[in-house]
Amino acid sequence: MSLEIEFANDVTNAQEKTRGSDGRLNVSSRSDNRSYYVSRDESEAFSLVWDDASSAAGDYIVYWKNTDVTGRKLILEAVGLNSTNACSFKLSTVTGTASGASITPVCLNRSQPRSASAITIEAAGTAITGLTEDLVIDHAACTAAGHEEFRLKDRLILGQDQAVAIEYEQGTTGRTWGVLFGYYE
Repeated sequence: MSLEIEFANDVTNAQEKTRGSDGRLNVSSRSDNRSYYVSRDESEAFSLVWDDASSAAGDYIVYWKNTDVTGRKLILEAVGLNSTNACSFKLSTVTGTASGASITPVCLNRSQPRSASAITIEAAGTAITGLTEDLVIDHAACTAAGHEEFRLKDRLILGQDQAVAIEYEQGTTGRTWGVLFGYYE
């Protein structure tokens, strides 16, 4: 026996019907993070990994700009930070034209990968140039050979042509590396 339910679509408000099999309705509670559904359904969740062997105090070390022209926003979920030396990092929105080594965000839906609508750059031995700090979003201090995070929890949202950069704010010159997790919605 098939079960049928009629409901209003929460986007279009149109009346729709759904049927289950085996006498039960197949539904999802959407209890996972939004990034899971964006990754699964639209292949729009990405990680951006950087590695700079010689970050120096005051250097921008990684940059991510949303270049999507369809109205999708870039939501930054979290950032992992690592350093060989005790240091501080600063996350800011930035303006300007960044120059440095291009890197490619990795689509986290590896079964249906697509490319991110982005310009992404890492320092890779030479600081990223051409940027002006707009707004400071967060600071983090990292111990030597330690790990820290910017715990954004989907709250940093960038529209078209908006960008963020991470600065190696204070510390002895040395290796920094990490990852930014973001998705487009």
